[in-house]
Amino acid sequence: MTRQEIINGLIEKNAYSSYLEVGVQNPQSCFSRIQCNYKQGVEPYPKIGEFDFPSEVHIVTSDAYFESISKDETFDIIFIDGLHHDDQVIKDIENSLKVLNTGGTIVVHDCLPTTEKQQERDDHGGVWLGDVWKGIAYLRINRSDIQIEVVDTDLGCGVITKKDSKKWDTKGEEWNVYGYYKSNKRELMNIISVEEFKQKYF
Repeated sequence: MTRQEIINGLIEKNAYSSYLEVGVQNPQSCFSRIQCNYKQGVEPYPKIGEFDFPSEVHIVTSDAYFESISKDETFDIIFIDGLHHDDQVIKDIENSLKVLNTGGTIVVHDCLPTTEKQQERDDHGGVWLGDVWKGIAYLRINRSDIQIEVVDTDLGCGVITKKDSKKWDTKGEEWNVYGYYKSNKRELMNIISVEEFKQKYF
């Protein structure tokens, strides 16, 4: 199951009508494939000569975008695939929660690295997820007012909703290192299978 299928499935199931994509590096990859009445995108470094960017894509950083929109601008579903650094992922998620409609969903890409190299902070080319997983883990550890589940597909797709949940207990261990992630991955990231996702959300 792809991230596009997850997003479009949630839109159809919940009759969502507004979509925001944070990080539209290539509009054909996801943005243009999402079937929603109202779509907005954010991309600070567009490859204008390489791809055609719809007018709905704003050429600004996500921080600047969230600061600039009016309080009436809200969304049913938000896809986060911007800078793959944990601090930025946390900011993007927290800013998205402020403009998420009741019953809305946030989807976060690149949550499940399978090697230590994939989760290095610097983009080394190839399969690079950055330390997005640390952002997800941080919120699992520190917030009980949102539910986070990560679907084990397409490099890990986090699904966030405004529901009460139990905080992850690190038991005093250093959690933000790859060794801890690798040893506690399934529980720390609250991983669910594609079939479990379909049963719960569709």
